[in-house]
Amino acid sequence: MTVSRETPARPRTAVVPEVERTGRRTPWLLVVSLGMGVFVGGFDQTFVVPILSEILRELDIPISEFGRASWIINGYLLGYTVAMPLMGRIADVYGQFRVFVLGLLIFMGGSVLVALAPNLPALTAARAVTALGGGALVPVALAIVAGNLPDRQRPLGLSTVSMLDDASSLIGPLWGTLIGVWLGWRGLFWMNIALGLPVLLAVLWLSRYSRHPARAGVPVDWTGGALLTAGLTALTFALAGAGTTARPLWHTLGLYAGAALALGLFVLRELRAAAPLIDLRMFRSRKLVAANLVFFLEGGALITALVNIPLMTEQLWSQAGAGPGLMLMRMVLFMIAGGLLGGLLAPRAGFRTTAVLGFALAAAGLFWMRAWPLHPSESSRWLALAIAGLGFTLADAPVYATVINAVEEGRRASATALLQVLQTTGMIVAMALLGAQGLGRFNQRAADIFRERGVEGSEDAYIVVMHRTFDETFLVAALLMVAGAILCMLLDRGGDQSLVGRAGESQLDEAGPA
Repeated sequence: MTVSRETPARPRTAVVPEVERTGRRTPWLLVVSLGMGVFVGGFDQTFVVPILSEILRELDIPISEFGRASWIINGYLLGYTVAMPLMGRIADVYGQFRVFVLGLLIFMGGSVLVALAPNLPALTAARAVTALGGGALVPVALAIVAGNLPDRQRPLGLSTVSMLDDASSLIGPLWGTLIGVWLGWRGLFWMNIALGLPVLLAVLWLSRYSRHPARAGVPVDWTGGALLTAGLTALTFALAGAGTTARPLWHTLGLYAGAALALGLFVLRELRAAAPLIDLRMFRSRKLVAANLVFFLEGGALITALVNIPLMTEQLWSQAGAGPGLMLMRMVLFMIAGGLLGGLLAPRAGFRTTAVLGFALAAAGLFWMRAWPLHPSESSRWLALAIAGLGFTLADAPVYATVINAVEEGRRASATALLQVLQTTGMIVAMALLGAQGLGRFNQRAADIFRERGVEGSEDAYIVVMHRTFDETFLVAALLMVAGAILCMLLDRGGDQSLVGRAGESQLDEAGPA
């Protein structure tokens, strides 16, 4: 029994004929070129953070209206997230190379509009354009890599692209600080053109020697895309305001209701559509359900670490300036290493084993952080951050490979896009809970100290309370990774036993008949 209601894609084979004819190096040149495109696109998410104040000054926006300026970041992240599933499906239907090139052109065009923006509304709109292009790059690049590498090399190719995506977002603030001082904020966006143009030319050249999977030959479900976009947008707005008093409760409840209505209508449409945007019947496969859930859990745990580590460095260990960023970079370095290691390990040890090991390492690192004393030693900081960093990305390759192997060729870009949407949603939910629960618990404990001691309450007492709150959030993040490790047992086995082509394998191999 097959999931798809469309023309079946060509069966996968263990060896790609086009790759054989053009030499062994060409596919890896393609992987590097696509990865660099993803890297350039990922910069745009975060390099604006250190230059926000400069943008506000030049556009004559008072600091009292900083909330408006926050959409320079939030608007891009929202547009990036909602664009991924739609752009992924467009790539599956109209051609992955075409949409990657189109996405890169839209991204570069949006960067030009940002660099020329005369005011905040124009700047925000231009950022939305760049998000539309940037949202296409990662899932489409992953799908192209999967179609142009033999099975045994596929996990390393997928992990390379994923690692460059992670690295760009995390290194972005450092890039914004160093290059922004030299070129100014507008110059940073002009640099997107200088960095993106060589990638564009390389991908265009390499596409002549690369495999172009057969397209599905069916229309894109634009109505489904609009419903999904509306639902994700309303949900993001609702979660982003959780725990704040800036808006009335009825407003938040209305957003949740709107999100539920739009997403409910989306599900109903996809179940009935002849050519759905996301074929929901694929979730009858336990492997695909597990893959999406583990990325959701990983997103929540990862954002907790990314937020907590710089805050602890500044608030508890009194390291200002570059100190918080440098402390976080310790974990980032090992995240990069973990991504590459996962790609090498997955074909040998198997997907399940590699993913379980990754989640277990991340959980161990987070448990260690939870056990940090108020002032841990340097060796304790390094080891905990190294273990967590390796674990966070070790599972990327086996999770992506599980999804790639479980869906037909004409669904790969949209399936990997959905993975990333779930990961980003996990981050959004975790941020909402950090704001509503973490900050709320700290405020309650701080209020108890003030009630007991009044103005005589020492600063050390508040620091102890803050430390206790950090410990609790690390504990929750660690438990999320433990749950993820258990779910990883449902992933594709992978490894040497799956190197033989699985032509005609059903997507519902574990689900049985509907």
